[in-house]
Amino acid sequence: MWYVVAGIGAIIGLYLFVNGSRNSDPLNRKCAAEICEYVTSAEDIDPERISEIFKEHARYQKQANHIVSMVPTLLIKAGYPQDAAMSIVPVIRSAAMMQPR
Repeated sequence: MWYVVAGIGAIIGLYLFVNGSRNSDPLNRKCAAEICEYVTSAEDIDPERISEIFKEHARYQKQANHIVSMVPTLLIKAGYPQDAAMSIVPVIRSAAMMQPR
């Protein structure tokens, strides 16, 4: 039983370590910040423009999918309404799916 609990704890610890390193990646943070800036300044949000932002920062699909999860949090911290921040996720996710694997 002890080995099972230790194994589960190790898996959780590894996940948190990997996720934390993705959040601290300066290029991911810069890309997410630029997407947030675009979202707050644009009247109509265009997935093609968001895809261009991903390309400018050389983010591939796996990184882009992680950035999708970072953007709403950054928007909410900046004072954007939570419902509006969460409603943008499908648009950003469609742009992330356009990225190469």
